[in-house]
Amino acid sequence: MLFTIEALDASEGDCLILHHGTAAHPAFVLIDGGPARTYNRSLLPRLRQLRAALGLAPREPLPLGLVVLTHVDDDHIAGLLKLFEAISDARDEKQPAITRVAELWHNSFDDALGNDQIAAAVAVLEKLPLDDSDGAVAGTRQGRALRDLARRLEVRVNAPFRGLVARPDDAAIVVDHEDVRLTVLGPSRSELDAYQARWDEDLSSGKGGEVAAADRDDSPFNLASIVLLVERAGRRVLLTGDGLADHILAGLTAAGHLGERGRFHVDVFKLPHHGSCCNVTPELLRRVTADTYIISANGKHGNPDVASLDMLAEARGDAAYTVMLTFPEAAYEDVDAEREPERRAALEAIHDRLASYPGANARIVYRRRDELGVRVELGDEAAP
Repeated sequence: MLFTIEALDASEGDCLILHHGTAAHPAFVLIDGGPARTYNRSLLPRLRQLRAALGLAPREPLPLGLVVLTHVDDDHIAGLLKLFEAISDARDEKQPAITRVAELWHNSFDDALGNDQIAAAVAVLEKLPLDDSDGAVAGTRQGRALRDLARRLEVRVNAPFRGLVARPDDAAIVVDHEDVRLTVLGPSRSELDAYQARWDEDLSSGKGGEVAAADRDDSPFNLASIVLLVERAGRRVLLTGDGLADHILAGLTAAGHLGERGRFHVDVFKLPHHGSCCNVTPELLRRVTADTYIISANGKHGNPDVASLDMLAEARGDAAYTVMLTFPEAAYEDVDAEREPERRAALEAIHDRLASYPGANARIVYRRRDELGVRVELGDEAAP
């Protein structure tokens, strides 16, 4: 049985590959694509590695059974948009594509909000700069582009759902995808409705949707982030996107996994929002425990926060656990102190704090510099 979660180097973003099936006949789910540079830096090379490992014919694309975009922030969507653009360009040029996508789960911004005023607000967004300095504005526009590309490539979009990837307020949605079970823990309909209310408020105040579409706060309003529990043969992986702690707990409760004061254990927990202390809480880390915690970050915006690492250490106490990081050990040495002083300082503080942990119970695994990512093997067969 093959069941592996792999977190690629996605800089400050997320890009994960779930391997399932068997070693002889593997299948893949891609979750997020990181910022734009992730595509050439790690996603495309990894897809090429997988094609080679499977011995595919030169014109045979690697099959991706499912692609999930958790939300439209630039550091999650831009790499996926590059992938879909490459597939589209290959088709136009009658060249073999690197991969073929069967299905996409994606709540594009205007589809999720479902408001007649969206067109006017998006017209404002279209006039704003599109660059990495404002990921949320970029993500809004990219979300629409990704949806349009998927339709052009005849990729099924949100096939198991009635339009949106969202759960009812009092329940979760369970989807059996081939041999894995995917439970949608978030967003809930009320969370999307609350986001729509804010959008409407900003429109009525004359802000033209700019603030509603681009929350520039240090604690982003990630109500639309898709949160998934992935299960196979008794093993569990919790993928949280940039979800908020209370929403993750509410989703697990709605799914029947978490009582009022209960706890829930998973094999792998991808910490939300790159380990930001704005998205994890002591309660979340006490009540949802894991053998392995994955943090996808690179020090940008201070992520992962030292405070989050301390919360995790306190929550786990003497219990054994592993933290896997998508950046290499002593990564601060690779950062120019003059060009990126804050990121270098954050990485140095993270390195020093992790090195200071006295107990042998906390195992820290950094991405090797010659590897494209880190991975956890949960089955009895290894991913290529």
